[in-house]
Order: sequence, then structure tokens, then C-alpha cells
Amino acid sequence: MALGKIKADTLEHSTAGSVDTQFVVTGSAKAWVFFDGSGTVAINDSLNTASLTDQGTGDYQVNFTNSMDNANYANTSNSNTFHAVNGNANSVNNLRVGTYNSSHSIVDTARVYSVAHGDLT
Repeated sequence: MALGKIKADTLEHSTAGSVDTQFVVTGSAKAWVFFDGSGTVAINDSLNTASLTDQGTGDYQVNFTNSMDNANYANTSNSNTFHAVNGNANSVNNLRVGTYNSSHSIVDTARVYSVAHGDLT
């Protein structure tokens, strides 16, 4: 099988308009995950997520399939409880996610969502 290249500055759809490829390269989510963080953690659906590591109650590590270019990427997370990204620094290989309730107690939760935006290596 021969490998080829597609070079384009703009992508155009017949009915949805067009977009500069730079928005796709730098503006698209590079990793996202939706997982069940209660009991045995399990990925429901994802992009560029190799696995999850349960680090303890309400503390999860999302491991990327393809590393980020550097640790200066943006990440956001949410769940069905009050949620914040874990205070640990980003890593090019993973990000940490923590889940908390309205009393600021660390808790496991069934529906956790996380997204990372940045550049891949």
C-alpha cells in the first residue's frame, strides 16, 4: 500500500461551507474521554485516550494514545457532581482529573467528561 499526502489550506463541504485547515490543526480537541468513574473505571467513548488509571477516590489519570507536543495544553472536565481538574501539572502523556461534591469532598462519580486542546507531537 502506497502512502500519500493531501495538502490543503482550506477544507470545503458542498453544503456546510469551508474552514481553514489551521483551525482543524490547532483548534480541534486532541483528546477527549467520557468515562464511568464509579466502581471499576471504564471508558464509554473517547478520542486519543489509551486508558484510564484510578488513582483513588475521585482521582483519575487519563492516558493519551498519542502524546501532546508539550504540557502547556488546555484541559477542561465536568461530571454529574461538582468537578475540577486535579491540581497536578499537565504531562505530555496524560492529565489528572478529580471529582468533588458541593461540600468539596472527593467522591467517585459515574459520568466524567474531559477534553484536551493543544498540539500533538
